[in-house]
Amino acid sequence: MMNQRVRAHLDKYYQEVASIILTRQNPATGLNPQIPASVAITSHGDYRDAWVRDNVYTIFSVWGLALAYRRIDDDEGRGYELEHATIKTMRGLLSSMMRQANKVEQFKNNQAVGNALHAKYNTQTGGTVVGDNEWGHLQIDATSIFLLALSQMTACGMQLIYTMDEVHFVQNLVFYIERAYRTPDFGVWERGNKVNHGEPELNSSSIGMVVAALQSINGINLFGSRGGPASVIHVLPDEMTRNYTTLHSALPRESASKEVDAALLSVISFPAFAVHDPALVTRTRNEIVKKLGGKYGFKRFLRDGHQTVLENVTRLHYDPAELKIFEDIESEWPLFYTYMILDGLFREDHDQVEEYRQKLDPLVIDSAALLTYNRDHLAHETHPSPLARSSSVSKRSLPPAHMRLVPELFIVPRASVEAERKNPGSQLRVPNENVPLVWAQSLYILGNLIYDDLLSPSELDPLGRRLASQRKHHSEVVVQVVLLAEDEELQDRLRKYGLDTQIAENCSPITISPPSALRDAYTALGENAKLGLTGRPKRPIGTLSTCKLYRCQGRLYAFTPHFMDKEEFYLVSDNDYLVSLFEQELSFVRNHWFSTGRPTMTVMLTREMLGGLRGAEIGSQTWRSGSAHSSGRNLLNFMMSLRSGNVGGVRIRLGRLGDMINTACISSLDFLVSVENSDYENWDTLLKGEENDQDLTKLSYSPRDTEETSKDRIRSASMDKRRPRRSSMDILVPKSPLASPWFTDEPWAKEPFRLQDHIDRSRQEKPTEDRQSVRVHSPVRGLATNLFSSDPEGSFEDIQDQFDREAVGSSASLNSTVPLTLTLSDPKRVPEAVKLLESSSNLYDQVDLLHYIHSCKGLDFEVGDLGSVSVLLEEVYLKAMHLRQWSIVRQAAGLLKKMVNSLTINVADLLIRQRPVTVGFGSEEMFITSPMPPAALKDLIYKHCASDVREAPLVQEILTYLGSFIRGTPAIFEGIMRVRTHFFIIAIREEISRMKGCNEEEAVEQLMQLSPFEMKSLLGQILAAHDSCSAAEMMNPAPSLASVARWRHLGHVQVQGTEPSAMRLSNIGANLPTELVIKVQSAGFTAGSFSKMEVLRDGVPQQIRGVFGRGLNVAVLDPLDGTIVERASYDTHISREEADEFAKLVDWLEPGMMVVVSAMDDAAEHLTEQALLACERLGATKIRNVRYRDSWCLIGEKGAEKGSAREAHRPADRGPTELLERRVDLGLRRRNILNQTTAATAATIAPGGATTAATQLTLCLPSQGRWLRRRKNDGALNRVPPDFYPKVWKVLSRSEGILVGKSFLASNPTIYEKTAEELNFALQVESLLDVIRDPAERQAAAECLMLISRIEERNPKVHLKDSRLDVLSIIRDAIEKFWEHWTSEHSAASSPIASGAELDDQSAAASASATPAGTPAGTPQQPQGPASLAHRVVSNLVAGIPRSASQLSVDTGTPTLGGGAGGGFAGVGDWSFERHERVARRLFFDLPQEGSDGTMAFLAASCVRLMFDNRTDIEL
Repeated sequence: MMNQRVRAHLDKYYQEVASIILTRQNPATGLNPQIPASVAITSHGDYRDAWVRDNVYTIFSVWGLALAYRRIDDDEGRGYELEHATIKTMRGLLSSMMRQANKVEQFKNNQAVGNALHAKYNTQTGGTVVGDNEWGHLQIDATSIFLLALSQMTACGMQLIYTMDEVHFVQNLVFYIERAYRTPDFGVWERGNKVNHGEPELNSSSIGMVVAALQSINGINLFGSRGGPASVIHVLPDEMTRNYTTLHSALPRESASKEVDAALLSVISFPAFAVHDPALVTRTRNEIVKKLGGKYGFKRFLRDGHQTVLENVTRLHYDPAELKIFEDIESEWPLFYTYMILDGLFREDHDQVEEYRQKLDPLVIDSAALLTYNRDHLAHETHPSPLARSSSVSKRSLPPAHMRLVPELFIVPRASVEAERKNPGSQLRVPNENVPLVWAQSLYILGNLIYDDLLSPSELDPLGRRLASQRKHHSEVVVQVVLLAEDEELQDRLRKYGLDTQIAENCSPITISPPSALRDAYTALGENAKLGLTGRPKRPIGTLSTCKLYRCQGRLYAFTPHFMDKEEFYLVSDNDYLVSLFEQELSFVRNHWFSTGRPTMTVMLTREMLGGLRGAEIGSQTWRSGSAHSSGRNLLNFMMSLRSGNVGGVRIRLGRLGDMINTACISSLDFLVSVENSDYENWDTLLKGEENDQDLTKLSYSPRDTEETSKDRIRSASMDKRRPRRSSMDILVPKSPLASPWFTDEPWAKEPFRLQDHIDRSRQEKPTEDRQSVRVHSPVRGLATNLFSSDPEGSFEDIQDQFDREAVGSSASLNSTVPLTLTLSDPKRVPEAVKLLESSSNLYDQVDLLHYIHSCKGLDFEVGDLGSVSVLLEEVYLKAMHLRQWSIVRQAAGLLKKMVNSLTINVADLLIRQRPVTVGFGSEEMFITSPMPPAALKDLIYKHCASDVREAPLVQEILTYLGSFIRGTPAIFEGIMRVRTHFFIIAIREEISRMKGCNEEEAVEQLMQLSPFEMKSLLGQILAAHDSCSAAEMMNPAPSLASVARWRHLGHVQVQGTEPSAMRLSNIGANLPTELVIKVQSAGFTAGSFSKMEVLRDGVPQQIRGVFGRGLNVAVLDPLDGTIVERASYDTHISREEADEFAKLVDWLEPGMMVVVSAMDDAAEHLTEQALLACERLGATKIRNVRYRDSWCLIGEKGAEKGSAREAHRPADRGPTELLERRVDLGLRRRNILNQTTAATAATIAPGGATTAATQLTLCLPSQGRWLRRRKNDGALNRVPPDFYPKVWKVLSRSEGILVGKSFLASNPTIYEKTAEELNFALQVESLLDVIRDPAERQAAAECLMLISRIEERNPKVHLKDSRLDVLSIIRDAIEKFWEHWTSEHSAASSPIASGAELDDQSAAASASATPAGTPAGTPQQPQGPASLAHRVVSNLVAGIPRSASQLSVDTGTPTLGGGAGGGFAGVGDWSFERHERVARRLFFDLPQEGSDGTMAFLAASCVRLMFDNRTDIEL
């Protein structure tokens, strides 16, 4: 009885499917038109064509009904018929696409729009219907849903693929879609940008469908249970992961022009189930319902004009201002109700199912109302048949009575448009003529089948995609790590340090290969000569892929990770960077590993990596340097830390490769053997890969001379005070791409700094020999680096004469050392340069000479018997990497035009997260808004960053680091809409300048000398300095980057004259912790062999990078904010050198630095006298009592008295030490330091005093420079407050426009074209703010706009005086009022300098206490206290500001300084705003945001005064 009821229900649905779908399926191709033929041709296109996407959705109901018929035994062949109707449609689509195999081959290599597969085909023939450029064919989601359906149908037992040619084509479809994360397409609605101008976009709905397709088809055998390894489809896990992370980072946004789209329902639910985060699924669904939901269905997206009565059907595109007219009257699609019903059914959310079934029920149309489906009408309608003598009617072709049909969409009638706009949702809508939309009807039938319990969700989803959110948690992943040594000698050395390794030859039966071998192997996958397909393009293989073992014909292969490959630019030559990258990759593997088995990472350690461990010689010189040794030790310590089993929260299993096989993930490479059209008999050689060694002996080499020159360059940058000549165009065409173009860090400076001047260098090989220096300058305007000097006012001959005169003048003091002056692109002195190059052993001279020769002769020029310029540059490049001379490395990399292999990936990671990128500066600044091929990206960077040869490599570094940050910690990009690389570099330069207290010239040279790790860490510190995110949450500041102590020694030069404590107070950030808690415990070998350290700032635990090892474990803390600035382990059990390195660390620290030391295992075996003294300098007294394997720990400070530190010691047989704890009041410590510094500075504040101008003004700034630093950083990074753009949109909608300088953003058409949360609107606002050249003022402009928005929200009835908002006028007025307020507050201090007799007793005492030693009695002293100190600082500084300075802050024509003809200096007694605007601006920008004396208060008063009526009634 039950079976009969089920069959009756199934037969009913069969009749519906047959009459709606099967009767219109083409008998030859199996394709289906989109809608019934009676209305197939409309103003919106020919719907008789077969769209790929619509055909797949249409056949879903046929497939679902076929699965339902499997439940009953006697189905009269209907189940078989339905299954094969499904197969026929899928194979019809496959056949149509295979005819375009040439397009697949082209597209997978270049992702060009014109090479895309067509989105629709002729229903009758399967051929194309429109040209390549006549339709938006690039619809990656359509190809993806085909692959998804193919996977699900194959998994349920259906046979859709018949031949190996078809298998190869499907494999190439995988390559076709795998780069969707970086490929803009036209999306589900075939229009790309919503204005439909033919501009593709990155669409989340497309990427989501790709994620589902790749995950589903991976490992599917297309021949089913009877197939072999050759018919298995392979998807590289890194490609899946990249699309997956892109999707999750973009949702709920659909694209740049569509903030949300109802098409995302297919991504978060049936059929894709591509999102594994339940919270993100819920958030996306709620956004769709909230913004797009209606009574008749969902809108596709906001301001969608498709088929509305106001749409102009004579054209496909919209005018920019036209979109506004569609607001609130967009067509509503019942299609999305069917998605919501299916979503509820799959999630078992019965309330949602009932809600949307009730909403859909009144919208469906009875088939009796349509002649096409009216049974009675069709029963009496005759059809002429050539095979019958009379007219005949087929009963079987009659549709069932009263079918419920789903319309395509509902529109607002023309007469109801205005009423609907005034009250959205109030008017009746009518369906259009397209009834039913077969896509919607198919999903409606599927929902009914599940609702009636005729079909289960598991049958529609045999791969279990609906269970994605239940995948194993990343905490369950254990990463297996295998350490290999380059050779037996290195293996023995590492064993002495307690690190057990293998060599590749002893890993049998597993062969160790480089990642390039795996990349080459995959080029054979999917290769098919008949179809003209070549397999996977040669793209880098990611870490997830190399974490698998591979089997080919019974042989096993392991591949080293790509990120450690030396082909990866120069970044991985920095071991500190390599360690950070290793940690990052371990975390990445842990978070994204979903394959069976454990990931296995095979790491090859080389002597080159470990620096000082190699004694090999090149010529007569060795490759050993202190920096290399330190870097190698850090890498060794990290590798030893892997033994603990946990690194940064990642579970690690360290062992031998043979022991890992049983638990590893093993994939097959047997397709190499089964390739029919290529000769892969030598596949074993292919998989072994090749290693190439390069001869590095053509040029002489002197590490000592190179390092000495490195010091000289920085000293010269610091001490050179020659006054540069200025051009009237300096302000518009800066002399260097790295110099500040519009503003200086010190607004009182008489002249702006030149970025770099030429540096004379003399090598010191043999004191008795004559030596010749190299001097190179460039005729290229705008260039000024350490090598090049340009002066637009003089001729090149004049410049050369000047240099020659300087050389002659200097030769007298340099024992006749005559510099060789060279001009780039002037070949007159090439022979001399070649001769000097042959005798040079200094890398700086060599790279300079090669630079000059390259500019004259090119890379292929043969330099005597040495070889070509390119070969010699490569040699210098590699030697400089070994010596860690990063400025040379970057210069050589720029000349060789090297490129980071992963650069396109990192740029794509920024772009797909809606962060457009710019490279270059000024007129050369170029926007990158969509991912580019590697060659095109390389050409773009080197073309637009050509002023300084080092800038292009530096830009690549910045983009690589930013890509890493946005993948790992996207929160630090909060509020940053665009990545303007030049301004990121400027922000780094400013940070170095502040932290070192140096000028721009030295800061740039220091920047170029930074190692990749230091550069990345400093960039991360700048990004994390904003209040919205904590630096501790992002990363621990790197050693040498969080404290001025390390910066003072960076580049082997100690900068004199800085005030570290005072300057650091202004550099730490706006919010500082107040309490620091330090805990430490030690255990020797017999006591448990552990070392514990815990640091809490305001109760928040701080991560201590790395894991502790044998010997002394050390952590160094900044005494001002508790930041962990250094973390190291020293194996003093095995090495006296390690003990001496520990002593060097302590010597290197500044007094007051807090140091935590803990012994583990044994620390006493090789503890030297220097190490013992170092511990005593930290306050230790028990260290000399420590014996073999004792437990000992310490919390001390550099320079502390002996016995003042907290210390614990226990003999080896007495167990671990007690847990030491120390609490530090950081707030009190900072106040004491500031008070001491202020008192000391007051005595030296007079002109000519010892304190620098930078420190003087820093101390008198309202927030000691903290808010100024934040505004300058945020402005340089283009960071804006939360909800900034929607609020600006509202401000714009209530005004005629916003004026910034000469740039005007008009309300019309902006708000008519773009919505408030649209990415394109945000970019337009960014462009408006770009004209503000001072980053701090740019940030003040953002604050001003937020303030205006707040005023309007609280006072909806107020109106603007002027319909144009002049933002800069408000800011300038606020600064002027602040200056008046500030000067009036300090008026008491502006009296003439008082003598000691005029001071009261208290002031006299304070004055006496602050008087420097040696000051004669009775010397007039200035008043003390904050106000008088600030006044005297400013008095001294403004006295030197030239009246004629006319540096502009924006293209307004209004100078930031008052200027009078003839120049001159401002009088000390003149405190007018016009004369001192630059100082006023600096003081104003250091005000806190809120408070009665904050920037908001002054801006609010100016806004009310200048912009609004009814000023007294306005609520602020």
